[in-house]
Amino acid sequence: MSSFVRRSLPSPCRSWRRLHLLLSWLLLGWSAPLLAHEDHDHEQPVATASVSAASSAQGRDVAELASKRYEALVESHGDHLDIWLDRYDTNEPVTGAQVGIRIGESSVQAASEETPGQYTVSITPLAPGTETPITLTIQAAAGDALLSGTLVTAAAVEASVTGRLVAGLAAVWRWALGLLVLLAGLGLLLRRWRARTAARAAGAWAFPLLAGVLGLAAVAGGAPAAAHEGHDHAAEAAPLALVDGGTRPVRLPDGSVFVPKATQRILELRTEIVTAGPTPVSLRLAGEIAGDPRASAAVQTLQGGRVAGDGSRWPVLGARVRRGEVLLRLTPSGSGSERASAAAEAARTASELGQAEVDLARLEGLPGVVSRVEVETARSRVASLRTQVAALRAPLAQGGEAILAPIDGLVASIDARPGTVVAPGETLLTLIDPARLSIEALAFEPVVAAGVTRASVGLRDGSALEARLIGVGAQLRGGAVPVRLDLVKVAPGLAVGQPVSVFLERSVTVPGLRLPLDAVVRLTSGERVVYEKIGAERFVPRTVRIRQISGDRIVVLEGLEPQARVVVRGAPLIAQIR
Repeated sequence: MSSFVRRSLPSPCRSWRRLHLLLSWLLLGWSAPLLAHEDHDHEQPVATASVSAASSAQGRDVAELASKRYEALVESHGDHLDIWLDRYDTNEPVTGAQVGIRIGESSVQAASEETPGQYTVSITPLAPGTETPITLTIQAAAGDALLSGTLVTAAAVEASVTGRLVAGLAAVWRWALGLLVLLAGLGLLLRRWRARTAARAAGAWAFPLLAGVLGLAAVAGGAPAAAHEGHDHAAEAAPLALVDGGTRPVRLPDGSVFVPKATQRILELRTEIVTAGPTPVSLRLAGEIAGDPRASAAVQTLQGGRVAGDGSRWPVLGARVRRGEVLLRLTPSGSGSERASAAAEAARTASELGQAEVDLARLEGLPGVVSRVEVETARSRVASLRTQVAALRAPLAQGGEAILAPIDGLVASIDARPGTVVAPGETLLTLIDPARLSIEALAFEPVVAAGVTRASVGLRDGSALEARLIGVGAQLRGGAVPVRLDLVKVAPGLAVGQPVSVFLERSVTVPGLRLPLDAVVRLTSGERVVYEKIGAERFVPRTVRIRQISGDRIVVLEGLEPQARVVVRGAPLIAQIR
């Protein structure tokens, strides 16, 4: 009867029954996760990769411990632990401390200082894949502290890698299932093609092909779920790739920079905790270095002539000279007739001097005969003629007029050359006292000396010098007010005429975050960034908007939060890490 019923059923009914069975069988094996979409709720949250996890993935077992005073990085090397101990605020190594460590429930062990700021202690190797609590006791000059944390061994990270491998292998069976369904459909199609006529087979070929399509759909469904736009969870869960097991600095894919503790010691990285507070509004002026008017001089001549050295000597740039020292000699210039007339006058005066000396000798040889007044008159005439002869012969003598140093100082410039003829009033040399330099600046807005609280000078190399405001002019020079300052301390290598930037801090203040100028790095793109330390070995660049308030200080207006630890020494070196 059942056979009769099956034969009597119409062909479409039997086809729909086979299709129903095929769909039911495929849905039982369907285990594909659904596509993620907006406002989704994943079955398991994706863990954010941390530096410690990344270090463990690269064969480093580390634990970061920190307090308001200290920051410690504990690294396991199997039979011993390395403890890198730094100041939390400045990143300065803590030397000469007494460090003790407790691992789990064991007793406290004393660590010995191997290198400045690096302590080591021998331990029993920790079991793989465990999380061991550790406690540090620190006694140092900066104060005592107790730090605690957990040291995770590398096996925990390896387990996650194995889990991902198993999950990948579990998806392979879907490909196998899809291929089996497709082969079964093709076999069924072949059998029905042989058993039936071409007309009936044409109506039955759709079912095997449908089975193949559904099998391929099952394979596609076994692929990992696609995340919605802006959420690449595979990238979030991927461990941070370090270089050489975390022993070399590297720039991570998220833009942060990994710098091992050993490298931080070599680069001498220092940090500072920024705090919000009142910041003085400063005025920036363009200026240049000048010699102190009270300790500099321009050596000139009152008469024209030919320049010559003092014998075989010639002034040397940078040479120190004393007041009254002969620097140059000047031979007065003139025509031949003028020089001949001067020589004749000198000869005539010399002849008169000879006659006057003879008369004086004769009068002095007649004591009691001539009066004392006549003798004194003769002596006065002889002295006067001698002075005239010396004055007339001086321009004709070799070397001519002597040019003397008016002050003690250094030879800053030499404008004359041997043998050149100079005009009266022309500058021959410039002398300065290198320990006393001034700044000449121009202000294009009003400056009130009483409102200036601090003055500093910024040099081109980034260094800054303290200055003292001397005075503000009351007459414009080229549309600007002249301002003069004195350098409190002169740095070596300064030259008169060197351009500088002058910063006048005023009593008006605005809120902001103050940082040293060395903390800011200008990238090739033109952005200004500072590096914030967010972990023991991790630094993140922060794009900031700043304003320079002094020669060595800036204020951050945007891009940084208070209490951030910012690198204030070595930031350009971090920027070069790739």
